[in-house]
Amino acid sequence: MAKLLLVLILLLSAAARPGADEISLLPIGAIDLNADMLLNRPALAAADTLVLLVEANRDVFYKLSERGEILASGKLLQGSNSLLFARPGLFSGNQSLLFLLDLLENGVSFQKKINIAVTVDGKSEGEQQEKVPLSGSFTLGMYHGGRLIGFRKKNMTELLNLKTGLVFPVADPGITGSAIRNQPASQGVSLLGLGMALAKFLAGKKAHSQIEAQAIEQQKKRLNMSFNRDKREVRIVIELRVE
Repeated sequence: MAKLLLVLILLLSAAARPGADEISLLPIGAIDLNADMLLNRPALAAADTLVLLVEANRDVFYKLSERGEILASGKLLQGSNSLLFARPGLFSGNQSLLFLLDLLENGVSFQKKINIAVTVDGKSEGEQQEKVPLSGSFTLGMYHGGRLIGFRKKNMTELLNLKTGLVFPVADPGITGSAIRNQPASQGVSLLGLGMALAKFLAGKKAHSQIEAQAIEQQKKRLNMSFNRDKREVRIVIELRVE
C-alpha cells in the first residue's frame, strides 16, 4: 500500500510540472536559404549578402557570428524570419565557411552551426563566347499521294524557336471538295478512351507538381544563381548545412 501511494505521488508531481514539453522544444526550427529573395534580388549576392530563412517557434534573441566577429544580431519573432547579413568576400571565390547562430531565451542559450559552401564560376564579357546568329533558310513540304500539296519557308532561327507559320497550298486536282466530302466519317472516341486520357493527363500534372515542389525544397539547401559584378556575369552555387 505504501509503495502504491508513493508511485501515485510521483506521478502527480510529474504531471503538475508546468511546461515540461515546452522547455524541451528548441526556440527555432528549420534554417534554410531564402531562395526566393536571392533569386529575385541578385543585387544582394553582388553585395556579398546572404539571406537565410529561420523558422522561430517563439520569440528569441539571436547573434550570428564568424570567428568571434558579429555579423548580425537582434530578435527573431515567432514564425518565418528573413535573416540578412553581409560578409565581405562571401561570393568572391570557392570556399567553405562556418557561422555560429547563438540564441538566448530566458537566460538559457542555444547554438546552431551553419556551414555554407560557395562555388563560384565567373567569366568576363570578353571571355564569354559571342552567340553567332544562324543564317540560311529551308522549305518544309507536305505531300499527299506523292504530290506536293503545300509548303512553308522558314529560317534557322525560327526552327530553334519552334515558330509556326502559314502553309501555302498548291493546287492539286487529286484533292477537291468532293474528294474531301467523300472521306469516311469519324467513328468517334470511346468514353473509356476519354477516361484513360483524362487519367493520364491528371497523373502527368500531379507528377509535374511534385517535381516542382521537390525543386523548391532542394533550393532551400542548394541554390544555383547568377549576378553581375564589375561587368562580369558570376554564376554561383550556395550549399547550406546546419548542425
